[in-house]
Amino acid sequence: MKRSFGYTLVEMMVGMTVSLIVLASALAIFTVNTEFGTKQLQNDFLRSQLNIIADTMKNEIARAGFCYDCSSVNPFIRPDGAGASSSILIDDSASKVEDGECIRFAYNHDKRSGAMALDKDDAKGYRLGKDSRNNPVIEIYENWDALANWTCESGYWRDMTFDRLSIESLSFKRSLLQSVGSTNKAQVVEVTITASLKSDSSISDTVNFTVSVPNVDG
Repeated sequence: MKRSFGYTLVEMMVGMTVSLIVLASALAIFTVNTEFGTKQLQNDFLRSQLNIIADTMKNEIARAGFCYDCSSVNPFIRPDGAGASSSILIDDSASKVEDGECIRFAYNHDKRSGAMALDKDDAKGYRLGKDSRNNPVIEIYENWDALANWTCESGYWRDMTFDRLSIESLSFKRSLLQSVGSTNKAQVVEVTITASLKSDSSISDTVNFTVSVPNVDG
């Protein structure tokens, strides 16, 4: 009968070395895949949050100037300090077309008949602001008192940004479209939002969208 021999020490060391190399390679690949998957999930989360904000803004801004049954004067076309008027005020201006960080507008939110004046709940707006920790956020206008507080500089605004987001920039830009032979001007508002994750500022994204405002300015 032949004698059975086990592995030599050298063979065992070579085998263990090869096994360790294979295991290390597998762990490295797993780590890379895990990090890539985490980054992708974070990017997807950020994009979904920005899309939610964008959809909310788009639906609201598109209603600017809506009066429901105005027959003569539309109280939702708002004047600015310079005497101009529009359904859209950018940085409190009815004529500003370059980028601004605040937009104000109003519409008949409850479709009440015969609206001749602006109710405080008709007043709307968005702006780039700061939270209690001085982090940049998107704020929505919330009127707690009288319409005299409805300005881009007032304190009657509240944070609408999800806590995990850091808003890097918010801008509003107006385009005016005037029909031939008419004094009425339709408006298109371009909105750009850039944000990153507070936990990882390298995860950053930008959404850009336009809003057609069908309620024309006279």
